[in-house]
Amino acid sequence: MGIAIKKLTGDGYAFETISVTNTAVGFTGNTWRIGDHTHIRAVVTATGGVMRYRYDGGDPTAGAGHLLSHGDMIIVEGSVNIVNFKAIRAGTENGILSVTYERLYG
Repeated sequence: MGIAIKKLTGDGYAFETISVTNTAVGFTGNTWRIGDHTHIRAVVTATGGVMRYRYDGGDPTAGAGHLLSHGDMIIVEGSVNIVNFKAIRAGTENGILSVTYERLYG
């Protein structure tokens, strides 16, 4: 297994852990919202069971959405995508999302 290295270019200001079950769930609004929240992103790592996600405003299902597996990392950039992001488990095992929210500059 390789080592993933992420260049940290934003200022981390909040963190949360989200359990992903058989009901679509998104990021917690009062965790990521700060003053001018237009230049932010969520750095997300997945552990546990396979999940599916969408960020277009629709709900993912166990059979529809982008796959997210144990060890995967995604970056959700912009407040609209953060508001619209939802994940659901795709099998029988729940997943866990570890999320750090960052302010972006430049």
